Order: sequence, then structure tokens, then C-alpha cells
Amino acid sequence: MNKRDRKLGINRSISRRDFINGIGVALSGSLMSCSWSETEMPASPSLLLRDSNVAYPPIRTGLRGNHPGSFEVAHQLQQGKRWDSSKVEDTFERYDLVIVGGGLSGLSAAWFYREIKPDARILILDNHDDFGGHAKRNEFWHGDQMLLSHGGTINIQDFHQYGEAAQRMIRSLGIDPERYTEFIDRDLHRSMGLRNGVFFAEETFGTDRLVPGTGEPTWRDFLEKTPLTEVAREDIARLYETEVDYLAGLTLDEKRERLRHMSYQNFLVDLVGINPESLAILQKDGYWAIGIDALSAWTATGDGAPGTKGLGFGTEAKERLYFRFPDGNASIARLLVRSMIPAAAPGIGMEDVVSARFDYGQLDDRDSAVRIRLESTVVGVRHIGDPETAQEVEITYVRDGRAHRVRAGQTVLACYHSVIPYLCEELPAEQKLALSQSLKAPLVYTSVMIRNWRAFANLGVNRVHCPGCYFNSVRLSTPMSIGDYHHARSPDQPTIVNMYRTPLAPGLTAQEQWKAGRNDLLTTTFETFERNIRNQLGRILSPGGFDPARDIEAITVNRWPHGYAFGQDPETGDVAYMLDEVPLARAPWVVARRPFGRIAIANSDAGANAMSEAAIGQAHRAVMDLAMSD
Repeated sequence: MNKRDRKLGINRSISRRDFINGIGVALSGSLMSCSWSETEMPASPSLLLRDSNVAYPPIRTGLRGNHPGSFEVAHQLQQGKRWDSSKVEDTFERYDLVIVGGGLSGLSAAWFYREIKPDARILILDNHDDFGGHAKRNEFWHGDQMLLSHGGTINIQDFHQYGEAAQRMIRSLGIDPERYTEFIDRDLHRSMGLRNGVFFAEETFGTDRLVPGTGEPTWRDFLEKTPLTEVAREDIARLYETEVDYLAGLTLDEKRERLRHMSYQNFLVDLVGINPESLAILQKDGYWAIGIDALSAWTATGDGAPGTKGLGFGTEAKERLYFRFPDGNASIARLLVRSMIPAAAPGIGMEDVVSARFDYGQLDDRDSAVRIRLESTVVGVRHIGDPETAQEVEITYVRDGRAHRVRAGQTVLACYHSVIPYLCEELPAEQKLALSQSLKAPLVYTSVMIRNWRAFANLGVNRVHCPGCYFNSVRLSTPMSIGDYHHARSPDQPTIVNMYRTPLAPGLTAQEQWKAGRNDLLTTTFETFERNIRNQLGRILSPGGFDPARDIEAITVNRWPHGYAFGQDPETGDVAYMLDEVPLARAPWVVARRPFGRIAIANSDAGANAMSEAAIGQAHRAVMDLAMSD
């Protein structure tokens, strides 16, 4: 270990590191044996499950998201491995419905199915060690104080965008989006003078400099404090402070077509006249999980990106109904599980679920009508007989290195679409092709528990944009208190810092960048993530008194090699960032989600939309497909 690593605190003990001790996971994916009991963080008395020896996944730190042990079997399936049916152990279990995938879509499918058939017996199989899929809960403890963060899906972006079925389910779970203002403290950071800021890193801008107050009081005032050249300052000020129609003379339809066929970066350089040196500060890849070199100018226009406001399209301000929990949409997953398996956790509403202690030993109880079987990767789904007349579906899954078999009257595949052609080989060729055209954008949500946030207060920032850095954004967790859960109100109390990373490969197409990003995430060790976390936080916050060796108490890296769901136009190959960019008549996700015999297909991939409303809406549509065919 070098002197720099020691100074960063790489040698310090934190709650736990990934169980492979910094060794990269090979893409070939040979299943590594491990005992989670050997890697649990030391539990305080308030964490211990009184009546169960089952581990409690939300408190696991290190590499999470698609964690080691969750994807290797699926990779083996994709690479051609098949499990000898004569050696598959028959569980002799038979369910009305088996669901492949325990994310929001799979859990919602179970809920909607029981809405139609209240007495149905349902088994949910998931390859992860926790339910919820991308709705991942990161739970930390500082003594007896619980601190929460999201490890993936963050919020209900706009409840108005949820369909009738999704809204009905959300409200039936006890969630009242209109009450969000009761739980969020919008004045805490503002009252302390904390603002957005930009960190200019030496490797990109020639010096390390944090500049608080993005665009305040004017862009020119802000830019004067930055290390940008005079040319870059003028570019950025002009871009934000003027509204010019850079496609004057064209009709709106002509403009739209032109914008769809150029990147936002090309729009800035070729039409606006932005110098290439000015582009770095404009690189914000978190929302679409891609850089401006691959993002379409039309999508950027829809977001009201700088330079597009004078084009004449307008961005109609619509009133949103926003809601989130301290652990993101993990609380929605927890409410779904508790509603179907009441023995899993106490409580009745949205306020107590946040701090409710879940007993994972109850998830797969043989006496429960709904069961969730974790760490179980499905490798085979087939009808028993002719799909048109079959009465049962056989599902094979691998758990602890051994293959098992269950049967079901019906099945919902609520998993990644790209794996379905491998586990359900009897699907029509056209549907397999459509499923394989599903896109997933990789990204990383990192949660860091720090002993206090005094440095943020001293520097006057709560959110920092970091162009050119390993993590493109650093944020203090949103101040929320709900039920028995209370956010830190004093800068001298511990809190969570959220850091976001999108692995990019500029110059390639979006699809090629996402493929490269997946490889990057699966081969990056926890030690590499930790070193970058400590280094970046130290460089940004040390002027405010932050010491990464002293102040970082725990790290959870939620890596999602298969993150946001997108579709693509099969004729042009273009990514459909917005669904109106591809006519439904040739949208591959519409073909991909067709029911097949007693099998229906859900997941956000089925809507080519990464939002939770898509995952839930597609679950309802899949259940209705089964109901129509029953």
C-alpha cells in the first residue's frame, strides 16, 4: 500500500468490504462459493433478528446492486451452459403462478394476480440476496442510529404519470403522495446557505477548485470564479443567458427531424458554436446514463437543455406530484412484500414501513400463500406439452450450485429481457430477436456514511457537479423524516453522501458505450471504487475540514451493469430515449412482451422505460394477458 492510499484511509477498517477482498469478478462468471455469514458487518443489538438466524441483506455494504453471486449463473446460461434435466432435483412444488424476478415489476405482478385470484399460491424467484431489484435499500447504523439511502430506484417522479392500475396499487399500499411535504425538510440546507456547486478537477481544468452557487447571482458572476478560460466563460454565459433559434427558417417538424439525427454535442459545436474546450462543464450524464456525444439533440431539447430554449418548442411546465422515501422506492417493494407476506414485518402503513424490521426467514415459509425465494437464478422455463394446450409450465432454477424444478399453472417473466431467449428457448424466433434488442444502460449509485457533514456546511454546498471526475455527482442525502426515522439536522451528526457514476466511452455509439460500461463495472474491484470515493471526496471537501481517512465510516457501491431500460429503432439502430421516437408498429419491445401460451412478460424493459411506473404498469398488463388466456 502506497503512502497516498494510507492517507486516504484505504488501510482503515470500515463496516465490510466485498467478500472477494478486492479481486475482480471474471466475466466468464464461474460461480464463486462464499458464506455471507463470514462477511456481515458487526451488528448492533438493534439490528439482530430476534427469532431468526437469517442474514439481513439491507445492511450489507461493499459491492451491492448486481452483487457477486447474483449474475454468474445467468452469464453461464448466456455462454451456452445447460443443466442436465436428469440431474435437476424436483421440489414437487406446484403453484398457481411462478414469477421470475423479484423487482418492482415482479412484486407488482404478484399483487395484481392476487387482486384477481385472492387465494392463488405464488412463488417469486430472484437471483439476488434481497428483493426489490433496482429498488435497493441501503441501511447503515451509527451506534443505535439508523441511516437510510437508495441503492437504485429513487422516487415516484410524477404520480400523475402512473396508470390507473399502478395508482390503485400504490394507494392500496397506504402511500399518499400528497403528503410528501410533511416529510421533506426543504429549508434545512437552504437555511444554512448550502447551494449547488461545481468541482473543477485538475486533470480536466488544470487545478482543483470548488465553486459554490452554480449560476448565482448570474452566470457571468459564477464563471468569474472558475478556472475556465475566457473563451469558455463566454461560451457558457451565452448558452445560459440567451435564447436563440439556431434552426431559424425551418418548420417545427423540420427542426424535430434535424435534431433527432444529431447529438447534443454536435448541436452545441456545429450550430451554437461552442468551442470544444467548453464542453466539459456541460457533460451531465446521470439522467440518461450517456454522454452528450451520444444523446440526441431532440432528447436534450425535450429536457430544456442549454441552447435549446429558443428553438420554439417550449417546455410546458406541468405540475408534478412527486414522492420519495428515505430509502427510495425500496419502501414500495417492502410495502408490497408486507402486504402479501404479513409475517415478514410488523406495521400497517407507509410511515412505519421505513423503520420496520423485516424477518427474511418468513419470505419462503411453506405455509405462506406467497413465497419469495432469493438467490435462485432461473435457467429454464418451458411448457409441459404443446404451448397452445399445455396446462402447466416447468421452471428450473439454480440455488447453491444445484438445479431445482417447480411447476406452475402460469408464469410471469419479470426479469431482464436480454436473458429470456436463453431461459425460454421455445419462444418464437421473432420474439427472441425482439427481446434481445432490449437495451440497458450501466450506472453506479454509491452510498457513503460519513461521521458528520460539517465540511459541506463550511463550504456552503449540498450538491456538487463534478465534470470529468470518476463520479459525476456528489450529494448530501435528502433531509427526510418519516415515522420513527429522523434525518440529521445538525452538521455534526452522521449522514449519507450519494455519489453517481456513469461509465462512458466517448466516441462510440450509445450501445457500444453501454457494452463497454458493463464490462468496466463487472471487472472493477471494490478497492478501486473505494480509492476513487476517498480521493474525490477528499479533494472536494478537505478545504472544509474533511478527512477521508477519519470521516468515512461505511461504503456501499450499488453497481448496475444492466441499469436503465431503453428501446431502440430496429430500422435505424437509434436509441429511443423518448418513446415517441419509434413508431409503435416497429417497436421491438411491443413484440418482445407478447404472451406465449401460459407465459407472460413484464419488467420495465417491456415498456422501454426505466421509470417505476413502467415496471408496475407492465406487471399489470402481463397479469391481464394471463387472465385473458386463462
